[in-house]
Formats: sequence, structure tokens, C-alpha cells
Amino acid sequence: MPLIQNLPAGKLDIVGDVHGDFEALQNLLHYLGYSPEGRHPQGRKLVFVGDLVDRGPDAPAVLAWFERAHGEGWAQMVLGNHEMNLLADEPKDGSGWFFDCRAAKDAANYAPWQRLPDRRKAAVRRFLQSQPLILERSDLRVVHAAWLPDAVAAVRGRAGDDIVALYQEWDEQVQRCIRHAPWFDDYVDEQRRYAHDLEEPSRTPPQLAASAEHDVYRSRSHPIRALTCGVEYRADAPFFASGRWRFSLRGAWWDDYADAVPVVIGHYWRQWHAPLAGARQRQLFHMPAHHWHGARGNVFCCDFSVGARWRDRKKGIAPSASAFRLAALRFPEKTLVFDNGETVSSVFGRVA
Repeated sequence: MPLIQNLPAGKLDIVGDVHGDFEALQNLLHYLGYSPEGRHPQGRKLVFVGDLVDRGPDAPAVLAWFERAHGEGWAQMVLGNHEMNLLADEPKDGSGWFFDCRAAKDAANYAPWQRLPDRRKAAVRRFLQSQPLILERSDLRVVHAAWLPDAVAAVRGRAGDDIVALYQEWDEQVQRCIRHAPWFDDYVDEQRRYAHDLEEPSRTPPQLAASAEHDVYRSRSHPIRALTCGVEYRADAPFFASGRWRFSLRGAWWDDYADAVPVVIGHYWRQWHAPLAGARQRQLFHMPAHHWHGARGNVFCCDFSVGARWRDRKKGIAPSASAFRLAALRFPEKTLVFDNGETVSSVFGRVA
């Protein structure tokens, strides 16, 4: 299937990162007016911005639901970085529902959760491998993390390729360049010395300058990673996020987005009431959570951090009381609907 596909005509409901929270998805569908299977009486269609999986209590149910809805023509998705980790066979934090090597470690945060039986893994890979990186039509673009012209052009030029083979090809090219970088030897030394500490929140490493250079270079030089993870910048100090210590920060690429066509993304763990990641989150979003952002005010992140509800589950906080939400952006109405039933009009365009 092409890596760039067309959005359906008509009215859409664009759903943020689900992260395996099947209950939140079903609640959101109810408030959007869909049947539990994904059919809307007025013919609206669902579009998912990626990261359907990882961290939540039932990623297998979310994927099985989406595959059925997709087969009926009611739902589409773009691949997120968590789906790409699965396809590229790169086990990361929260992927123990799929990867056996992560199961015991991840269970400390995310259990109880449903794990995918081995007999279903090949079919899940095949299905995700058929999904696009970009969905577009004349009045809208949907991508998981970033609309970057050079990366989009690179993917457009290889849109008929197998995504796993293309990811590996580009990754090998990037790795060859990295091995000749002036900071490569320092990077290898840093990773060797601190490998056992990078997933331990209680052990703060020093700022690893070469590791930061590595992550920034890789984020910008691999087109698929750029679209699904965004671009990064060197951080001033290490910080712990998404299960490991990090030395580079996500960048607000939308501040340079000059096209007139709106873009809807996920990925960035926006919060409705207060920034999830303190100052780092505020550096990305300089506006209220219901505002579109970017140079023209026509980019909207509809990820409202439902993937962090595992923190509430550990504390015994009910989903109805959670600060972490699943959201959908109705288009073209530009209305936000949350999984608790709250509905809010978004603010589109530049605001003085």
C-alpha cells in the first residue's frame, strides 16, 4: 500500500494517540456519536494520528477494533513512532504487550494489561505494514509528528516502497554517516559507560553531549523518523521522559510551517489543564490547549496524553477523574471532543 494515501471526502473525526486505552476509545466513540464498531449515522469517518499501541491496558483490543473498522471503510490511520518501533523490531518502553524481552520490565508500570499472543504477531505486523505515513487531501494533512517538506518529498519519491525495507535502508545510510561523525567515538563511550543507567529514573547521568548530537542528527536525517518523531535540539541538561534519560528536546517545527493547508498531528503529549512535562512542554506550546499553533495558526496537536493514564491506574485514580485525556478534533468544524464528553471549540489561525 502507498506510504501516502488520500483522506476521504466529507466530515472527519481525527483521534489523538490512543496508546492501548480501549475503554477511553469506546467512551470517545460514544460521545462522537459512533456505534461501538465505528459506524456513524451521518457518514462521518474516523482518522487516527498514530500511536494506537503501547503503555495502555489493551493494545491488542485497540488494534483488533481498528482493523475491523478499517476493513469496513470507517477508519484510517497514519503510523506513529510506536508502530514504527514495532515494525522495525525496536523494543521500547511500554511495548511489553508485544515484545517478550520488555514484558517483565514494563509490567512494573503498565500491568495489568493484555499481551498479544504469539500466534497473532505476524498478522499484526503485516497489517501495520500496510498503513500509510501520511494522509492528505486539498484542505487537510495528517501526519503523526511533523510535516517537514524535505522528509515529505523523500517519502513521496518512494511512496510505493515497502515501509520496513525503506526504513532499514535509510537507517543504514544514517548509521554510515554517524560512524564518520567527529563525535562518534565519544557517543560509543557514553553509551558503554551509562547503558545500564539510561532507563533508571533514580540515577541521573551527566549531560551526554555526544549522545545528544547522535539523537539530533538521527531525528533530522531519517525521513520516516522525522515524520513520526519530529525534529530534536540539544537539551541543556538531561531529563527523564518516556522511560529513559534524554539529552535532546523535541522542536516546535510548526513555527516554521508556512503552507496554507492545515496539519493535524499527535505525538507531543499535550495537556488540557497544565503542562505534563513542565518547562519543556511550555517551550513547545505557547498557547492555550484549545488553540491551533504554528506560524499561521493552522497546526493542531490532538494528543492529550491518555498514554499517561498508567500513572493514575497505579494511584487508583478512576479514568473519569484523570487529567490525561483522549481527544478527537472534528473537521471541518474544528471542535474538540474528549472521552469524558466535554466539547470545546478550538481557536484556528493566528491570535494576536
